[in-house]
Amino acid sequence: MDKKEYKEIFIAYLKENGHRITNERILILDSALSMENHFDADDLYTKMRGDFIRVSRATVYNTLELMNNCKILTKHNFKGDRARYETQHGRKNHYHIICLSCNKIIEFENKTIEKSLLNVCKEKNLKLMDYSIQVFASCEYADKCSLTSQNCKID
Repeated sequence: MDKKEYKEIFIAYLKENGHRITNERILILDSALSMENHFDADDLYTKMRGDFIRVSRATVYNTLELMNNCKILTKHNFKGDRARYETQHGRKNHYHIICLSCNKIIEFENKTIEKSLLNVCKEKNLKLMDYSIQVFASCEYADKCSLTSQNCKID
């Protein structure tokens, strides 16, 4: 799906759910879709300010929730105090390993996990609707890890 299609989905969602379609919400959508890594609302707000796009912090927070509700973004709570988001744009199903020392997030794909989940659901007469797998680990060299993840040795 391209950004134009996401915009159409978002506008349709806003209309169907009685939300206003504003220029600020569309700018937030465009900026969020351009984020390459996991981000929180403050990261997006700071990026937009750096790009000279004026929106309120509250509008960013609210719009991210709307984008999560209509499945344009996925919201994660990685054992932290802030919700982090990632776009669905150009992404396959994947899983996360989070370093408990530096908070670095590693994404990986694994078809075996997906098949196992489908098999378990089938055995239990269930239909798999959605899932999220988060693995919490610590770097092999935790003493070299820092909260900025720049020194982290995991990749």
